[in-house]
Amino acid sequence: MFILDDLKNPGLTTQGNRWQFFTDGVMGGMSSGKVKIKKVEGITCYHMTGNVTTENNGGFIQMRVRIKPPIQFPIQSNDYEGIYLKTYGNNYKYAVHIRTPYTKLPWQYYSLKSVANRNWKIIKLPFDDFKKSNFYQTKSLSYNNIVTLGIVAGFDNFQSDICISEIGFY
Repeated sequence: MFILDDLKNPGLTTQGNRWQFFTDGVMGGMSSGKVKIKKVEGITCYHMTGNVTTENNGGFIQMRVRIKPPIQFPIQSNDYEGIYLKTYGNNYKYAVHIRTPYTKLPWQYYSLKSVANRNWKIIKLPFDDFKKSNFYQTKSLSYNNIVTLGIVAGFDNFQSDICISEIGFY
């Protein structure tokens, strides 16, 4: 198991990388939102809220982090079974997006959705279940280095409300 972020140093991963927040506004969309560090039911978390709308060809908000491990320890999909998250949400489906060195265009990533329930829960997302977003990509994540990891609320009209208190690889 490798803990990427457990909020012991809020805002930074265990590798010292900062989370970033994006909306579909970078492509002309109309979604809006924010990420704050707060306590929910006594647990410190990243709380991503916002209005996700497919208006004007939009449809997402995202918190994403770049993975920059030391050269001698790249995080590869074949070193772990998958990603785990400790989540709390509004009973809606959210996605984890993974990017590799071969997913260079904005619409290229590997994705898997899961429901964030109204109680704290650990969700495990096996790499074998992630699906490619574009036909130009290799079919699976096998043997790929992971470059970025994103938590995405998107591709539907809804109010995002998800908390992440821990994320890592198992």
